[in-house]
Amino acid sequence: MIDLHAHTTVSDGGDSPRELVRKAVDARLEVLAVTDHDNDAGCDEAVAAGRDLGIEVLRGVEISCDVEDLAARGYSPTARPTMHLLGYFIPEARNPLSAALAELQHHRAHRNEIIVDRLNELGIPLTFEEVEMEAGGPGAQIGRPHFAAVLVRHGAVPDYQTAFDEYLAKGAKGYIARKLYRPQEAVGLMIEAGVVPVLAHPFTLNLPIMELERFVDELVEAGLRGIEGYHGDLPEVEQEPFRALGRARGLVLSGGSDYHGEMRPDRGLPGGKHNVTVPPEALEGLLHAREALSPAS
Repeated sequence: MIDLHAHTTVSDGGDSPRELVRKAVDARLEVLAVTDHDNDAGCDEAVAAGRDLGIEVLRGVEISCDVEDLAARGYSPTARPTMHLLGYFIPEARNPLSAALAELQHHRAHRNEIIVDRLNELGIPLTFEEVEMEAGGPGAQIGRPHFAAVLVRHGAVPDYQTAFDEYLAKGAKGYIARKLYRPQEAVGLMIEAGVVPVLAHPFTLNLPIMELERFVDELVEAGLRGIEGYHGDLPEVEQEPFRALGRARGLVLSGGSDYHGEMRPDRGLPGGKHNVTVPPEALEGLLHAREALSPAS
């Protein structure tokens, strides 16, 4: 079995990279991709753990993209759209994508300090150090789930959902916007680094299928090489339109559980919410796509 979409404490997962790999072994996986949000800092630890424990670990990432202007561009999303772009086979050596990810982390670190200041102004006496420890300690990637946990611990809110609704969701009183790449920019960064770009969970764009086709065509023109057609959040049969779209555009059909550990206990490893397994052909397709790329392409 393979799982090509999983997260660690380097972003918003509940397991360290080594713990994630150990759980993948316990789940009888043969190949695992570590795809933390906007950060590849956990890849070295995960790959080393994979060598120790006898499982192949792919160096990956999941970049959040700015698609706030879809309606202005003539699209009609049925709900607020979100877009994530997966990238596979990040080089260990210095490369443009890892440099761009480091820049994102620099901006995010400052943003988190601003969020702390905003919450203090709203009467909640939390500290940056508390949030940092919630995320795993100094240097860990901090996300809104970590702020939510601290808000709950302080008694400012009764639960995670209220923390987001009142303080952390877009437009809420503690929200601070973050730096995001445009979709074509993110694809270009990956292609420049020899990394295979794959559109994650296309259903979160909330586009009618014909508009999704048009959007994917724009990404293909920029260099997109794959699309998730086996994501754990939807029954496999409901993802056939995405697989059909991928086949029609010559894209690799990838997928995975989108595992986050205790942060999202409904997403089991492997298979996710709906026990959707990823066929081995997905990995074969990604390997072929990598062969067709070079850092200068």
